[in-house]
Amino acid sequence: MIRISIDPIDQARVRNILSGMKNMGERVLSRSLNKTITGVKTDASTEIRQELNAKKAAVDETFTLNKATIKKLSASIVSTGKPLALIDFVGTRQTNKGVSVLVKKTGARKIIPGAFIATMKEGHKGVFWRNWHGVKRTKSTKIKYGALPKKYRLPMSERFGPRVPDILGNDSVMGTVLKKASDRLHTNIESELNYELGKLK
Repeated sequence: MIRISIDPIDQARVRNILSGMKNMGERVLSRSLNKTITGVKTDASTEIRQELNAKKAAVDETFTLNKATIKKLSASIVSTGKPLALIDFVGTRQTNKGVSVLVKKTGARKIIPGAFIATMKEGHKGVFWRNWHGVKRTKSTKIKYGALPKKYRLPMSERFGPRVPDILGNDSVMGTVLKKASDRLHTNIESELNYELGKLK
């Protein structure tokens, strides 16, 4: 979880400047926090996708924002969820030898022997393999898998990559996101404060 709050000195400064308007200091502070936490989501998604070759929508789905109010001057973002499905990585595709996937941008594209892309009856699409293959997997183009007895066709397991929360927790990723969050917060406080002061002219 990333939690954003405003230094007491900055809070006091804003309240003092806007002391003639009821709750305006709190409104400025809460708006600043909410703009910042929305920006943190953007920054976190970008930094994670610098590491993972994942689709933006799949990464963003893991985020939950808790916004500030005038009575709660803090905001947070948390990333939760299971490992990303391999189908959610950019360029995942079927080949004659299996499924080709690139998980980490610094890594190499790999073929998962015996794996295949399929859409289940309920509409879920993913990368699967048949469990009976065992650890050492090969795929023969001569075998009609659909015609095999059920014990060979089922069960199937979907294949997954890393968890988004684990990547966000990396020191390099988190450090960059927090630095940008600090810069965003300072900019947003000044912007919101100037906006309210401008209305008084």
